[in-house]
Amino acid sequence: MNTPSPASGFRLPSLPDWAFFPLALALIGSMIYVALNMGDRVTLTADDILEQGVVHEGAGLQGLTTGNGLSVVYLSDESGEFARITAERGPFDGIQSAGAFFSLTEPQREALRGHRVRITATLRAAPVNGAEGVQLNLFLPDRGQNNWQRVVLSEDAETYSIEITSRACSWDLAFLALWPDWDAQANTVDLYRYEIQALEPVECRSR
Repeated sequence: MNTPSPASGFRLPSLPDWAFFPLALALIGSMIYVALNMGDRVTLTADDILEQGVVHEGAGLQGLTTGNGLSVVYLSDESGEFARITAERGPFDGIQSAGAFFSLTEPQREALRGHRVRITATLRAAPVNGAEGVQLNLFLPDRGQNNWQRVVLSEDAETYSIEITSRACSWDLAFLALWPDWDAQANTVDLYRYEIQALEPVECRSR
């Protein structure tokens, strides 16, 4: 519901129910991440984003935000830095969440909007309590909890891809998300890299 501001009469934009808590968590995580990385930021043009995609790896994995029921620690091994993500619950138990996710910035959303996209994640089942699989998703105005796609994991780090088409004309939010399997104690994955790349253009459809 739109809420008027008593100071100026400005009306806040409405959000889908599933987006409220992920957005709040993303804002907090983004402020922390930006504070830790001031001085290392490089401004990319829309053409740069279309050519290079949006990549989270190495120190950039610390931009990950986790919702209620998930946790993350940052580790490294001979393969490099990774985020170890544990899920104590699943995405369909009535508490709206985007799981563990990266928020796309406004320039990234504007560059990728209007394209079919490929999501690629390099993951493995963690050595202890390793999940058999993980759900992947890109949350957008026309994509929510019913759009998770599950992939089965290996004990070794491997790369998995899914392709997504969004017909939303406006990407006022976008969360690149994942959720480990949560059965029993087999609920932990290691994430080495998560990226999104633009494919061919698609036409949007107004609601």
